[in-house]
This record gives sequence, structure tokens and C-alpha cells, in this order.
Amino acid sequence: MMKAAQFWATGDYATVGDLWSQPGRDLPARLSVTGKDVVDLATGTGVTAIAAARAGAGAVTGVDVTPSLLVEARRRAGDLPIRWVEADVTALPLPDDSADLAVSTFGMVFAEPGSAFGEARRIVRPGGRVVTTSWSEEGFFGRLRRTLAPYAPDAPEPWHENAVGIRNVLGPGAEVAEASFVMTVASPEDFVEMLERHSAPIVLLSRGIGEQWLTARQALVDLAATSGTWQGDQFEIVVSYLITSISVE
Repeated sequence: MMKAAQFWATGDYATVGDLWSQPGRDLPARLSVTGKDVVDLATGTGVTAIAAARAGAGAVTGVDVTPSLLVEARRRAGDLPIRWVEADVTALPLPDDSADLAVSTFGMVFAEPGSAFGEARRIVRPGGRVVTTSWSEEGFFGRLRRTLAPYAPDAPEPWHENAVGIRNVLGPGAEVAEASFVMTVASPEDFVEMLERHSAPIVLLSRGIGEQWLTARQALVDLAATSGTWQGDQFEIVVSYLITSISVE
């Protein structure tokens, strides 16, 4: 089985991840991070960690298992005082009670949840929170997953796309809210081309299913085309997602 670091180093997440980076920039403002110690788990290119530092957070740490993404995160952060740590979110080299907030945008939910959320709770001080985002079942990326599901029958069913699944895994105390942002692309065709060139799951799927990819690819183009609208020479898709918050006692 491919290791997580190798998986996420496939393609170029630094390019494609920018398409859905707005929630990462928005999350620190939603959480009022000023003066709070924040750990951004599965930080990727550091979007949320950087936004937290710019919003006046206390100590900010970004954790990711993929070295190349941390290199890009450091580059983007410039002189901001952020500590970058190479580690898997299921085994954090961070002490107990070392943060007021552990956050993750579209990252930690794809790790083994028992270990990942157990570690997140461990590093958060009593009275703090663990806050993550995930794609919603009826939102654009939930529909994209279902469009590709026939071509990846062995892929696990997501637990993090609706409130029922989230509470079944994380406990009834998990608070789930819905939000949205506008994703802007050059065209539906260009969006799918970016996915097949840069998104690790799509790159690996397209390699693995051979000629079936042509059919799957067209289905993605059709999905994108019917999910957005043209605004001048740009194509906009409203994307909904979920924000899950867990209080740490």
C-alpha cells in the first residue's frame, strides 16, 4: 500500500489545492484565533497556518507528512513565525495540552479517524477545540466522488460527508455546520485537466483504469459544466463543505 507521504507527493497539490484554499483562509477568522496557540494538522501548503499567523494567533505550528508540501508551505509563509513539523497526524511529536486549537482543512479527515482525532484531542488543552473541514455529501465534491465511485469500487465509503456519519465516528458532541465558497476556474474542461494532472487521487485513478478514464473524464467535465455558471470569461462553482467542531474537556 502506498504510504501517505508518497500518495500526496503524486501530482502537484500545491497547484490544484489552491482551487479550494478559501475555506483554509476563512477558518481562522471564524474561530477568533487572536492570541491562541494553533496547530494546523495536514497543513499541506500551509494555507490555514499562514492565515492563523496573519490573524494574530499565538504560537502556530503546521504539521504534514509530505516533505515537498512543507517546503512549499515555508516558502509561502516567508518570515511569519510558524513552526513546521514533518509528521503523520496519527502520531504527533507534540506534547499533551500544547495548543488551544487543533485545526485541519480537508486533510485530517482522510486519515484513520480514531488515531488522528485521538492525537488532536491529546494536544489540545482543556477548554480548547478540534475543528476540521470536509466535503459535504450533496456539495460539488461529494457529487464528484459519487461520479467516480463506479471506477473505484474498492475505495472506502466516506464517514465525513454528513452530520450523521461524523457523529457516529467522533461522538454525539461533534457540532457540524455547513458553509460554502466560490471556486473559480477557467472552464469545466480546464478544471478537469488540472485534476488529472495535479490531484493525487485523480492522477492515480486515471493511471489505474486505463481506457475507462476517457468515460470517467467526460463525466467529470459534464458534472462541472452543470454545477456552475459563467461570469465573464471565468467559470464559477459554488462549493459547500462542512465544519466540524469538537470541544475538549
